[in-house]
Amino acid sequence: MLNVFRLLLARIYFREIRIYGQENLPASGMTLFVSNHRNGAIDGYVLLKMLPACRAIVGRNLTGSWFLRLFFGGQIEVYRKAENTEQKVWNRERLQEAALAMRQGRPVLIFPEGTSELGPHLLPVKKGAAFICHTLLQEAGDAEMLSIVPLGLHYEEGWRFRSAAEIHIGPPMHVTRASTRNLAVLTETMRQSLMNVSENFADEEEQRQGESFASMLRYHGVSRKSHLTFCRMWAEELVSEKRRERFLHLYRHEDLLRYQNTPLVAQGGAWKYTAAYYMLLPIFLLAYVLNLLPLLGAYIAARKMADDTNVVALWRILVGTPLFAIQCFLYIVLGLIFCPLPVLGWLLVMYVIITGAGLCLLDVWRRIGVRGRNGTSARHHEILSFCKEFME
Repeated sequence: MLNVFRLLLARIYFREIRIYGQENLPASGMTLFVSNHRNGAIDGYVLLKMLPACRAIVGRNLTGSWFLRLFFGGQIEVYRKAENTEQKVWNRERLQEAALAMRQGRPVLIFPEGTSELGPHLLPVKKGAAFICHTLLQEAGDAEMLSIVPLGLHYEEGWRFRSAAEIHIGPPMHVTRASTRNLAVLTETMRQSLMNVSENFADEEEQRQGESFASMLRYHGVSRKSHLTFCRMWAEELVSEKRRERFLHLYRHEDLLRYQNTPLVAQGGAWKYTAAYYMLLPIFLLAYVLNLLPLLGAYIAARKMADDTNVVALWRILVGTPLFAIQCFLYIVLGLIFCPLPVLGWLLVMYVIITGAGLCLLDVWRRIGVRGRNGTSARHHEILSFCKEFME
């Protein structure tokens, strides 16, 4: 039941979760998934889309209260830094639990970086993950080998409500009990496998450029590749110098409105986008007013509590979810006081429809607004011409 709740939260917060490389999933055997860590504890929610039976190894700091256990409980909880004998014994028992789960066919998930960041590249991979692999095989009885499957998490804008997320599954690595004894070599192997399924820009400015390049292509019809693939093309300089200069000329143009730091233009008459934007506007205004409490509370929490972009989504969920539940309870109580029961039923149905429509169409509405207001111009034709070259 908790997994269903977490999956629902991930689907509400992210408009789309795309999965690539499912052919790399092992058909059987002990499986350990290792993932890059981008967006705080929300990463586990996204991976649940692909791995509903998976159990994650998490720090006990995430389950310190009943409220946090509601969001992160049911996983394999360990002390990140065991400071005494009791904590070391606890960790050993939890790893035995993880080994048993894998022998029974349930995969286990770890984040080898140990911390998260929506920055330009993979963070250093710590030896603790390799030690966990070694311990899992030691505790696995007759099992002599496990498959380590790298997962690349990628977000178009991880901190934004209703952005898109991608999961990239890399080829599995098969490690034996003997090969896990050299922790340094195993750590480097993990790092290389994660590098192959994640974005790795030189710096934050190149990251902004590369992600904008990827968004421009995908939102103008070039969808045969993933957002991450276009990001890697930019980072690895697989785009010709001439095309890079043309894109940067468009990217730096200040007169165009942007969505996800990317100038979007109309593909067809701009008036159609403008008309659609204003036709949908009443729905979003009504949905916003009806959900003012959770939306405003989540926004304030993210502004006040988040110390970096990688925990914005987490704070919005931690605060917005209970506020949404409180708001629904208040609506029902007020309805029971002031409305006949049949009328209350219809009001609740309308509330669900308006809120659902607002969620499902929010990202589309934002994009058509940008496209319509950018209109048609010489710059408009330059953007469409540039994107068309990548469709060929």
